[in-house]
Amino acid sequence: MFSPMPKSKKTIKPLHAYARLPISSTLRLRQPPPVSTFTPPPIDTSSSSLTPPPANTSAKPSPQRHINPSLQLAKQLTALNVEVTFATTVVAARRMNITQKIPSPPTLSFATFSDGCDDENRTNSDFNHYVSELKRCGSQSLTNLITSARGPGRRPFTCVIYSLLLNWAAELATSFNIPSALFSAQPATVLALYYYYFHGFGDEIINKLQKNNPSLSIKLPGLPLFKSHDMPSFFSPSGRDAFIIPLMREQMEFLGQQKKPTKVLVNTFDALENEALRAINELKMVGIGPLISELHGDLFQLSNEDYYIEWLNSKANSSVVYLSFGSICVLSKEQEEEIFYGLLESEYQFLWVMRSKNDEEEKKWKELVEGQGRIVGWCRQIEVLKHPSLGCFITHCGWNSTLESLSFGVPMVGFPQQIDQATNAKLVEDVWKMGVRVKVNSEGIVEREEIRRCVDLVMERKNGEKGDRRMLRSGKNWLGRLSMKVDPQFSILRTLLMRLMGDG
Repeated sequence: MFSPMPKSKKTIKPLHAYARLPISSTLRLRQPPPVSTFTPPPIDTSSSSLTPPPANTSAKPSPQRHINPSLQLAKQLTALNVEVTFATTVVAARRMNITQKIPSPPTLSFATFSDGCDDENRTNSDFNHYVSELKRCGSQSLTNLITSARGPGRRPFTCVIYSLLLNWAAELATSFNIPSALFSAQPATVLALYYYYFHGFGDEIINKLQKNNPSLSIKLPGLPLFKSHDMPSFFSPSGRDAFIIPLMREQMEFLGQQKKPTKVLVNTFDALENEALRAINELKMVGIGPLISELHGDLFQLSNEDYYIEWLNSKANSSVVYLSFGSICVLSKEQEEEIFYGLLESEYQFLWVMRSKNDEEEKKWKELVEGQGRIVGWCRQIEVLKHPSLGCFITHCGWNSTLESLSFGVPMVGFPQQIDQATNAKLVEDVWKMGVRVKVNSEGIVEREEIRRCVDLVMERKNGEKGDRRMLRSGKNWLGRLSMKVDPQFSILRTLLMRLMGDG
């Protein structure tokens, strides 16, 4: 059990909520167990709490991008004299338990729930079946947790924070007469694009995508001017990610049907996306970021051989290129080779997080880069981005990575792969002036010459000479803006939570 919350002269009444974080690497089916607890740290599902995890119900969701900002949001909420329960799936909890113990405040507890896919060794490729089971199992788990907190002597939940594509959690909260808010782990610009796509602009966007004319522009109220290749990947009905369309349509139509604007907590901040945060009248978007995680919820294990800090310590300031493509992206062999030879020819030192390699392949790659680079299976990205040796980040432009790189002033080479990443890369290059985006050839491959060109631009080396350092100055500018916004943003979060409790 947790000790009573500390008293202070300035407090808000206890706020307790629950939100869903379905994380699974494959699709499986199983009857849901009752909401349970796991260790570490100790769990008390009887204590009232607020849980802010988001979710991405795709065939292979990106768990790391949801867990880290959610843990940071949970930590911020506990600092507001709020008891927080962080709920995640059985599979994600199991992985987190394997890799490390998560240090947490005494008012932050953890709980697990089933998404119908608790056995990591069983797979099911039926995405629609997975979504159906996620809703069924998740609804039952959420119901169990809410009702268990309503008994005699218990502290009932007073708010539900739910995630994108999980509007059923908001509906369930309403059935218990509990206010709710949406948490978005993607930027406000992307959320606005989703909303526009399903509210009057979809036909225009699809028409321009089908023409496949790179010169055609897409103009939407309150957003930058986009080209077709800047759009989220599932916007094309014939694309590989089109399976997301029905789910996202249901979510956006749900938001548009509410009697008053839906409150949305967005992992961004006003100076970064001022217009986008105010672009949609039906959404009351509030920037509460950047949620840069100090509570690490790593789902992948760090081996002793992967320790990289000593290697970085031996390098000169701003001399190392860092590469990471997130927790789920797997590059083709041809693309990996183009990246590898592009880096070798650039002559820059580099640290590359390379996943999904067997022992033999990994050994071969490590031998090839010896002397110029370091290949690891996983790393703590914040540690790397904060290191003075970092000069450039080659990234898939997942929102966590993009926001972290902005926060630490590290220029980027955008290498987008799917969903929101192309839009993020557009913002990095054209709006925030913090990097460049690679260009693919006719077969969708980024060639080594293009990689070398982009790295030279971002590292600001032209024909062996230093450039004008514009990206470096942009990085310092964002660092300055971030250092001034921490206290005001904390106040915004506190005010918003008080309004949520009063459903105002």
